[in-house]
Amino acid sequence: MQLSNDYGTYFEDFDTQSAYKFYQAVRGCLPSASFPEQAQYMSGLLDVAPHCDVFVFDAFGVLNVGQTAIAGAAKCVAALRDMGKQVYIITNAATLPKPQSIEKFQNLGFDFTGSEIVTSRMAAENALSTKKVGLWGVMSKADFHPDDLSVNCTLLKHDADVYDQVDGFLFLSTWEWSAKHQDILMRSLAKNPRPIMVANPDVIAPLEARFSTEPGYVAHEITNQLGIACEFHGKPFPSVFELVEAKLPANFERTRICMIGDTLHTDVLGGAARGWSTVLVSDHGLFRGHDVQTFIKDSGIVPTYVVPSI
Repeated sequence: MQLSNDYGTYFEDFDTQSAYKFYQAVRGCLPSASFPEQAQYMSGLLDVAPHCDVFVFDAFGVLNVGQTAIAGAAKCVAALRDMGKQVYIITNAATLPKPQSIEKFQNLGFDFTGSEIVTSRMAAENALSTKKVGLWGVMSKADFHPDDLSVNCTLLKHDADVYDQVDGFLFLSTWEWSAKHQDILMRSLAKNPRPIMVANPDVIAPLEARFSTEPGYVAHEITNQLGIACEFHGKPFPSVFELVEAKLPANFERTRICMIGDTLHTDVLGGAARGWSTVLVSDHGLFRGHDVQTFIKDSGIVPTYVVPSI
């Protein structure tokens, strides 16, 4: 393994093609699923409404791009409510605790209640309580408060001794993660492999003018370079979907639950793996400006429906 003291930019500058190729390269780490033979193309999500009773929204690329709400998204959610549909959010954004996540969506103009918002961080926190780990080192923003988690934890900064002292690693956010952080982490793990829990499996997220690089990228690079398997919570992995299913009757028909997202390898694959119907939104997220059919055909990950925007 080659590690460098050159602390330049760590993350790749992903575009649609390179992000898609990365997801395909790690396909073996992702859940398996069955898919329809071909997707049905609809003009919008309300056309799907007769076929489903529960609508579960991804956030980035579906409801918002970066800090900007997508035009018409709040109106669509309101229309589904008026039709008697249940609505939820599943987001892989793990930086914020639950109260701040609620506030974030309210500031974007959405009226989701706390019980309707499910985050990958919630799924990871549930799993943390089952682990016999003395001290967690947390990848997050500088304003992270250890008291926000119910386990003994510390923020990972630039002190290599801290990395060596922790008993496991929790990845919440790469927003302020640097090449120096990564170099220290890799050296520490190379000396002493320890458990890694990833609360955001995304490789990228769509911002207004570019894609951000997310904790899933770091986790897969660790596996590729050091052979350390990571534990993922968030789409496409089951624990976050199970949190939504727990809110529904035990015998609820899963095909009447609809997962709406902008990526094939997280939203569509994850929803299909649970037996849900799926919608791929083509115009605002990973595939904006591209022919999604090319990626659907190449990957074999086929959504139930494709809409340009909700």
